Amino acid sequence: MFLMNTLMAALMNQSTNSNPPLPRVFIDTTIMCAALRTNGHARRLLNAARFLYVPIITNVCLFEFYRNALNGLQGVRYTFHDVSSFLDDFIYPLMEEGAVNSLYNRNHLEFMINNNRPIGEVLVELTACTQEQAVQIINQKEMNLPLSQFDENDFHVWSSAIQQNADYILTSNTRKFPSQIGKIQRVSPSEFLQKVFNLPDDALS
Repeated sequence: MFLMNTLMAALMNQSTNSNPPLPRVFIDTTIMCAALRTNGHARRLLNAARFLYVPIITNVCLFEFYRNALNGLQGVRYTFHDVSSFLDDFIYPLMEEGAVNSLYNRNHLEFMINNNRPIGEVLVELTACTQEQAVQIINQKEMNLPLSQFDENDFHVWSSAIQQNADYILTSNTRKFPSQIGKIQRVSPSEFLQKVFNLPDDALS
C-alpha cells in the first residue's frame, strides 16, 4: 500500500508540473510470472498500469506465461483455475483491445538465417521500422553484435517493442538480452520505478 500511495503521489506531481504522455511499456513474460508468484513490485506495477503507463502485452508472451505457469514456476505448479483467476484479475483488464499480435514466434526461420548478422541490422530489416528508429538502433554499439550472442527466443519481444513504439521493456531477464534497442530501455520493476518516477530506495522496500 505504501508503494502504491507513493506511485500515485509521484503521478500527481508529474501531472501538476507538466502533462507528458504516459510511457509505453512492453510487459515481458517474466513480469507476469513474477506477479503470479508473489505480491511484489511486478504485481504492483500491473495494478498501476493504465494510470502510470500504457501496457503492451503480446499473444506470444501470454502463451509463454500460460505454459510456464502450468508447467511450474520455481518448483510450484499452478492450476488452470490459479492461472485463469490471475489473468482475469491482473492481465485482461489491461487489454481493452486484446493482445498485440507478434510478427515472430520463438521458432521463426529468419532467426536461423540471420543469426550471424548484427542484431541491429536484423531488427531494422525484419520490423520495417521508421528511419528514425533505424538510425537510433544501428548507431548503438551493442546492436553491432551478432544476433547469435543474444537469446533468439526473445526476438519476438524486441521486434514487438519496436513495432509498438515502446519506451521500455519491463523484464526480469538480463541474460543475453540487449540493455537498449534504439530509445527502448530494458528495465526491471525496481529500475522502472526509479527511472520513471524518481522514487527513493526506501519506497521500494
